[in-house]
Amino acid sequence: MGGNSCRSVVTLTRRAPPPTLPSVAEPLHVTNGDAPVSDIARAAGVRPEDVVPWRDILHDGPVPARLAPGALARVRAAHLAARGWAAEPDALRMLMERDARLAAHPAEAEVVLWFEDDLYDALQLAQIADRLAGRPGPVTLARLEHVRPGDLRPALEEREAYIPATEPFAALRSPDPRAWAAHTRMDRLLEELPDTRTGLSRLEREILEALAAGPLDPHELFHRVAERERPPWLGDSTVFAVADGLHPLVTAAAGRRRLTPEGRAVLDGTTTREPHDHWIGGVHLAPDQPHWGWDANAREAIHLD
Repeated sequence: MGGNSCRSVVTLTRRAPPPTLPSVAEPLHVTNGDAPVSDIARAAGVRPEDVVPWRDILHDGPVPARLAPGALARVRAAHLAARGWAAEPDALRMLMERDARLAAHPAEAEVVLWFEDDLYDALQLAQIADRLAGRPGPVTLARLEHVRPGDLRPALEEREAYIPATEPFAALRSPDPRAWAAHTRMDRLLEELPDTRTGLSRLEREILEALAAGPLDPHELFHRVAERERPPWLGDSTVFAVADGLHPLVTAAAGRRRLTPEGRAVLDGTTTREPHDHWIGGVHLAPDQPHWGWDANAREAIHLD
């Protein structure tokens, strides 16, 4: 400014640097179990331990209503232990840690859900959506194929906006199974109610049918049953647990399961399976109380007195 002693207005009102804005956290990736974790981590450029596997088999056992996440985790851990799938303290720790990781993710940051289009995944998505409903940050869905390519980057790039809602999980937890029919893929769960003619669930019938031609080892049994389901959704642990629960219709010896005469009679329709005490979601099926059944002809749940 030469010899001018006047201060420049610009100098006197120099703009301060813009405030440093808090950086948004990286997306949290959540998926349907351990199998896809490594592929997801590679596609997203994160460590495998940064991907949250949602480990639970929600079509099997109690998922009662009106329980907070911690109380529900304790119910589920007890069931997983009763099935022999995990020690109860380990199962509870796994469920609580999983829940805590989802709850701790910053509300403004993205959650990417990696799931397939089947019953198993639909129930897990329902639980996760119940936890995420109303959050301000984006939730997206990256669709997994049942036969996955090694490179999941296209699935990540093509992920879609997903709006979490509480209704699907509330339907699963309802004591009235008719609520299941309103939600995608959950209608398959209705067929796990005891058939009004045979007393068998669809999965139980498929196991008996698979064994009708002769004894099978566990690997053969699982594949014979799983190939009857489209889209595929069953895990081998579920098939083995249900087969073990079919005694005396099914027995096991020398590592193979076989259909007994009692099982063949039920399969042939000359007798029915005796009711047994178990849960499907929020529906408790007990021999000594009115319960729900599946009318295969009408394709609907029926309340039985």
